[in-house]
Amino acid sequence: MGIDEKIYLLDGHSLAHRAFYALPMLTNSDGEYTNSVFGFTKMLLSLIDEKSPEYLAVAMDKEGKTFRHEEYEEYKADRKETPAELKPQFDKIKKVLELLKIPLYEKKGFEADDLIGTIANKAAGESLKVVIVSGDRDVLQLVDKNISVLYTSGGIKDRTFYDLEKVREEYELEPEQLVDMKGLMGDSSDNIPGVPLIGEKTATKLLKKFSDLETILDNIDKVSGEKRSENLKNFADQARMSKKLGLIDTSVPLEFKLEDCRRGEFDEAEVYEYFSSLGFDSLLGRFESGRKKLDGSDINLIEKPDINNMIQNVTQKAAEDGVLKISVLYSGEKSPVENFEEGKILLAGEDGIYQIKPGTLTEIWNEIYDSDNTKLKICQGKELLLVLRSAGIPLPDIDFEPQLASYLLNPSDSLPDHQDILKKHLKLDVSEEIELRVIQAHFLNKIDRIEEKLQNRLQEKNLLKLYHQVELPLLAPLAEMEYNGIKVDTACLNDLSEKWQGKIEEIEERAYDLAGEEFNLNSPQQVGEILFEKLELPVIKKTKTGYSTSMSVLEKIEDEHPIVPVIKEFRHWSKLKSTYLDALPPLVNDETGRIHTSFNQMVTATGRLSSTDPNLQNIPIRSEEGREIRKAFVPGSKDWKLLTADYSQIELRILAHISGDQNLIETFNNKGDIHNETARRIFNVESEDVTGNMRRKAKVINFGIAYGMSAYSLSEDLDIPHNEAEEYIERYFSRFSGVKKYMDEIVERAGEQGYVTTLLDRRRYIADINSSNYHRRSFAERTAINTPIQGSAADIMKLAMLDVHKLLQEMKARMLLQVHDELVLEVPESELEDTAARVKQKMENCYELKVPVIVDLEAGDNWRDKEKLGVSEDA
Repeated sequence: MGIDEKIYLLDGHSLAHRAFYALPMLTNSDGEYTNSVFGFTKMLLSLIDEKSPEYLAVAMDKEGKTFRHEEYEEYKADRKETPAELKPQFDKIKKVLELLKIPLYEKKGFEADDLIGTIANKAAGESLKVVIVSGDRDVLQLVDKNISVLYTSGGIKDRTFYDLEKVREEYELEPEQLVDMKGLMGDSSDNIPGVPLIGEKTATKLLKKFSDLETILDNIDKVSGEKRSENLKNFADQARMSKKLGLIDTSVPLEFKLEDCRRGEFDEAEVYEYFSSLGFDSLLGRFESGRKKLDGSDINLIEKPDINNMIQNVTQKAAEDGVLKISVLYSGEKSPVENFEEGKILLAGEDGIYQIKPGTLTEIWNEIYDSDNTKLKICQGKELLLVLRSAGIPLPDIDFEPQLASYLLNPSDSLPDHQDILKKHLKLDVSEEIELRVIQAHFLNKIDRIEEKLQNRLQEKNLLKLYHQVELPLLAPLAEMEYNGIKVDTACLNDLSEKWQGKIEEIEERAYDLAGEEFNLNSPQQVGEILFEKLELPVIKKTKTGYSTSMSVLEKIEDEHPIVPVIKEFRHWSKLKSTYLDALPPLVNDETGRIHTSFNQMVTATGRLSSTDPNLQNIPIRSEEGREIRKAFVPGSKDWKLLTADYSQIELRILAHISGDQNLIETFNNKGDIHNETARRIFNVESEDVTGNMRRKAKVINFGIAYGMSAYSLSEDLDIPHNEAEEYIERYFSRFSGVKKYMDEIVERAGEQGYVTTLLDRRRYIADINSSNYHRRSFAERTAINTPIQGSAADIMKLAMLDVHKLLQEMKARMLLQVHDELVLEVPESELEDTAARVKQKMENCYELKVPVIVDLEAGDNWRDKEKLGVSEDA
């Protein structure tokens, strides 16, 4: 064997720690930490590229105590526990090594250094050069003419090469003397005591004079310094023990075969698949041969089919499979309601994938779909239902929708697209040159495999019930609501726009008078020049383009000059006008006179629905001007009313249910005023003595606690000192101890399993719950506390929507909007009382809590001017 052949021995444990601290907290799509795995893998591959080692092996510590603990019980006693974010990553590193066919050595009772020292001796004995790669300087004692060390420090690219010459130059000692140095000076990182008052400088001086520890101890009388020589005499045995603790064992009984370490072939496809699952996209390029790539060449996409032949092919395949497979494609922001014929429909047939127009699909629907014998697997399920609804076709049940399934598995990855799903679950990369319709054709071709993968994962994570009983059925009511839209009185908006424009101009004039000149209030630059140059107000913050005039800056200088509140007022009215009065009229459909917003089921991490194009969940309600905007939303027909059904304090009721706090439960069960009761308990007064201000504070505390609010945030919201806010929170937890217990337990559970769940088992992964960074961890803890509450409220609302949707099939009323905890319907006035009562009954009984669920009903001629119906609780 040639003396130039080398074996590289890596201290996996130390390198994993180096990588962990060198890189930010990376996670994969399941919320699992991967920064150490990524750093270690990148360093490993970089080493292979640079050094091309003939032989390669990795050693790691085995969990548990070693022989050194038997020698000294306090060995490493002061070492911090391995961070919770790092612990699970060791198994992933081992998996990387397994896939790359790199041997891993571990042995109970020994450390990685001992295994490396043993293997280094064996390899050097077989005439190999040995390079040890480690972030631990202890291995420098092994350096000799055949063994060198590549020491990593700081970042994963910071490396220093140590051979004999380098060790001698840096330490002025021979490598074998370094362990004697440890005997003398100890090592605080490993809790090795050494000899008191002897540091590196003194130890080096003694070793240069006396060669080794035993010679020093034999010549204590020749050591200068009375205290030093006294300590050497009194702590001689401790010095010997310290040396023994620091000495690397190079004769560990270890089964080692050099040939096992020879770098050889590995399955690049397996590596590619595993790295994809970890999210290591930047490392995938080197494993191209293992990459399964979709290039569009193996799909038969029939763009202008013969309709009769297509019907025969599609129905034949559907009959054989018992499944009809459809993909819907609409480009741009407009939905099928707004842009019916601009879409493309793909149908799976016997001899390929057929592309047709939406109108063609609705014409042949009854010929290709047998509701009794055919399941539906649909890409873009809601869009298909909108196409069918637009043609007056009853909405069918959808049995599989891949994007919804993928979203449920990891709700932090909102709106998963077909490329993401193909890559993550089938390990298929999609060429950037392929058209979207071709990608969807491929997707449709592989939808059975995709379904199998996703259904298995849903089952593993206990999400099948949520998927099949809530999320899939919800596609129908969402499609129905989008199709219905809500009528908008554009004349009302235009009148309001004129009125507000006059107000904005009046505010501008006031600003000009206070500034002494005209300027553009919409220009941050000009506003900054007026405030900070002409009026010489104190500069709070500067940006690259000049002075910052953000709202936070304006609030800090509000009392400095009367122009500042005027600028804030201008921005308030201008934003309302541009966001709503100017933006809404162009979105009104010319044919229906309605706005058809899109409800997004796959965006929020908590499961709440969101609304876009436009966002109707953001229409202000608390301010008078916001309520004026709501006046423009009206029923679609004369003699109809808008009906709103709003869950009362649903999140606080859910908090009572999941925390089991008896005081909360008792208050709700007795139909008490929860804010009044909280005020009574926090301020130690009788119910009749609770003031309006006390109740207001209690309301902020109640909802703030549900969101994991800190004392700092509470002090800001209530404008009170920090210590007073802390006292309020302490009193709350002492009065509602079940809530405190819930919060502690949910944070602990999140830390153990990495996620939290809602009442319907919806999962949300909490990435930073074990972070060593206080701010990240605190935010994660607040998320863990609130998600089961907010997510369960979303679950209950979805159950309610399903029940109300089913109810309305036999009625004239229509469901129009879902906004936070509220449903908005339009109802014939003649059916209002009956519809309201039945909607209320469905919503209040869709899920049983330990406390009553209350729905408040209001109805009126527009979304602003409504009157209460029946008996309801005050919020």
